[in-house]
Amino acid sequence: MRPILLPFVLLALPGCAERYYCGPGTHVEGEWCVLDKQGRGGDTANDTADTGGDTGTDTGADTSTDTGEDTAVDTGDPPEPARLVINELMASNSEKATDELGEYDDWVEIYNAGDRPMPLDELALTDVRDDAAPYTFPAGITLPGKSWVVVWCDGQPEQGAYHASFTLQSAGDQVYLLRDPAGVNEVVDAVDYTDFPREQSAIRMPDGSDTWTYSDNVTPGAANTE
Repeated sequence: MRPILLPFVLLALPGCAERYYCGPGTHVEGEWCVLDKQGRGGDTANDTADTGGDTGTDTGADTSTDTGEDTAVDTGDPPEPARLVINELMASNSEKATDELGEYDDWVEIYNAGDRPMPLDELALTDVRDDAAPYTFPAGITLPGKSWVVVWCDGQPEQGAYHASFTLQSAGDQVYLLRDPAGVNEVVDAVDYTDFPREQSAIRMPDGSDTWTYSDNVTPGAANTE
């Protein structure tokens, strides 16, 4: 079943242009918006000083110590596999978010909730389940983990690689993220909504979760906030 969006009460049922702008707490990396990383301080690597002297002394003793213990360091959980979701969308936008041409258009944000990168070559976006010509991402594009990509649903694909040929209807519509658009059109994620509120976006809160709500703080290409 697809997630269903209702005005101000949303239920999640089981289931762009070149990167000209990134929201607060993110930065441009290649073609994507990625989270800023906090600095970890100075370089803690210890280099051995070269005093220039050679003591030339070989004691013949083996000073290595074998304690019999495994000294491998556990650095934490393994990286989470790539997982793409429709993370935020806006179907009634006349003053909140502009594309690279300064136009207020509908838009959909895709988020990789995993840690590993995901190629977008075989993925498509559309508002019609069996669309014969859905929007497809540029060839050779990969979305890094914990990163976003925005597609402007303005019906003007001639404006750039991240502009789709369809628009979103504020009275009610669907959005589908599909895999293998030339084949079986497997649904990766989908959203239904009715009566989309003006100047708000529908968001997963937090990013990538199953909980949907509406927000006045629209954040295309950045972490969602209520």
